[in-house]
Amino acid sequence: MTILVLMRHGAAAMTAPDADRPLTSWGVAEAAATGAFLRGAGLIPDLALVSSARRTRETFAATGLACPAAIREELYNCEPETVFDEVNAVHPDVDVLLVVAHFPGMPEAAQLLAPGADIPGFSTGTAVAFALAPGPVTSGSGTLLTWHSP
Repeated sequence: MTILVLMRHGAAAMTAPDADRPLTSWGVAEAAATGAFLRGAGLIPDLALVSSARRTRETFAATGLACPAAIREELYNCEPETVFDEVNAVHPDVDVLLVVAHFPGMPEAAQLLAPGADIPGFSTGTAVAFALAPGPVTSGSGTLLTWHSP
C-alpha cells in the first residue's frame, strides 16, 4: 500500500441507536465534496474499509467513489490501533486505501501516523491522505500529503 486516506463520516442526524444514525442532507453534501476532492487529487481508492455504522456506509456511498468496499464492524468507534490493524490486514497490492470511520479514532490515527504534521481538526466529512513508508502501518509510518475539509 502506498497511500492511506482516513475519512470521518459526514454530518449525521441525532437519533438513537447510535449505529443507525443516518446522514443529514449536509452530511451527504460533505461526502460528495470530499469524493470530488479525492478524484480531483488523483486519490482514487482501490478499496475502502468502512465502519458498519449506517452513517459511514452512507458517507462512502455519497462520495461517489467507484471502488469495492469492505464493511468492518471493528472500525465502529474504534481506537487508532484498531485502524492500523485493519489497514495492515489489507492485501499489499492495494495502492490507495480509504478508511471511513469515526471521531476520535480517525484524528487520533492521523496524529499517530504523522506526528508533528499539521493535521486538520477532522470536522465531519474531512479526509486526510498519507504516503506510507514500506512495511506495516505504525506510529510515524506516514507522511501527510493533503487534506480536505468540506
